[in-house]
Amino acid sequence: MNEDKEPKSAAGTPLLDALPLNAGVRVLAADPRGIFALEKPAGTMTHPNAPGVAAAKRAMLVADYSLKQECYCVRDAAGAARKIFVLNRLDSPTSGVVLCAWDEAVARLARAAFAGTGVRKTYFALVRGNAPAAARWENFLLRESRGGELRVRVAPHGKIRGSQFAATAVEKIRGNAAFALVKLSPETGRTHQLRVQCAARGMPIVGDRAYGDAAADKRDADRLADARGRLFLHAAETEIALPLRGGMLRFRASSPLPPLFDDALARLLRGA
Repeated sequence: MNEDKEPKSAAGTPLLDALPLNAGVRVLAADPRGIFALEKPAGTMTHPNAPGVAAAKRAMLVADYSLKQECYCVRDAAGAARKIFVLNRLDSPTSGVVLCAWDEAVARLARAAFAGTGVRKTYFALVRGNAPAAARWENFLLRESRGGELRVRVAPHGKIRGSQFAATAVEKIRGNAAFALVKLSPETGRTHQLRVQCAARGMPIVGDRAYGDAAADKRDADRLADARGRLFLHAAETEIALPLRGGMLRFRASSPLPPLFDDALARLLRGA
């Protein structure tokens, strides 16, 4: 079986050239067999998850998402109706790589890969507390509804009914005992996994309104400058391998760490 190399450039792809991307969203990479990657800014929804949510089209990656068909509905450069399938979801306050497909068969394979272990993902987060030099975290997570909002917590006594196993490799990049930039490599893809695992170890992600330290974030607001109010979690790289007829599709997309992460860390460390 032949294996293709790096993903080809998105330039000159009729569908992507005509894609109505919203402010701050850009194409990172594409493969002509039907998969591509978008860079999502913080505050933009990957897609709405209920009627009436993100009714303003500017709040999403692309205009015109169909909840019934579970895809974005767009037109290519020739005016033909096309579908864009989102393959992985980032929380609205998280920035970085989102994979998409315009080929439905590729989308099915990719979603199966995300549900299993066929995808390698790398995130960076700015956290409070003394991060380990290197570690592997394992937890069982529970999803629940609080006041109509989804929340996730660590099961206090290990595996129980309804819990899901979550594993993440952690590496400290730089920082001190008070703040650090960490690299997070999730081996599973559970809802809010990284945010919950960090918080459970006394290392909440800066700016996390759901699982973080709201009082500390408020106290440090001036030092965060223009980054106040954002979640310091970034999906930096995603790599996937799909067994297509005629050869293995290997696709990788990277999104640079926003400069504000280093700026905010430097400000926080000066005041620590």
